[in-house]
Amino acid sequence: MKKIEVKDFLLFTTGLICIDWKYGKEELFLNVDLDLAMMLKMMKMEGITEADVERCSTESRPIHFKKVTLVLFKEDGKHGSFYTSESFDEDDDPDVFHVEIKE
Repeated sequence: MKKIEVKDFLLFTTGLICIDWKYGKEELFLNVDLDLAMMLKMMKMEGITEADVERCSTESRPIHFKKVTLVLFKEDGKHGSFYTSESFDEDDDPDVFHVEIKE
């Protein structure tokens, strides 16, 4: 299983946690499996305050992360597919990708 590092992404919260990220020439919009503790850790690493989050929320803007690196796990031999979190069944919609925060 290959690891794909994701850096310089926008975080959206629309009921699901989503990232908008450029992978080479492709722009990907991925649902990711982040819990509250991970999001708080990301905010601390990035230097984002509660006021910053409130402002983005009020203005309906995503939160831009430049310092945080997320690691997605790419399945070997499957072009463009990423490991889906075990917390979601295969029949569930939408796909949600398991990620870890790189330190």
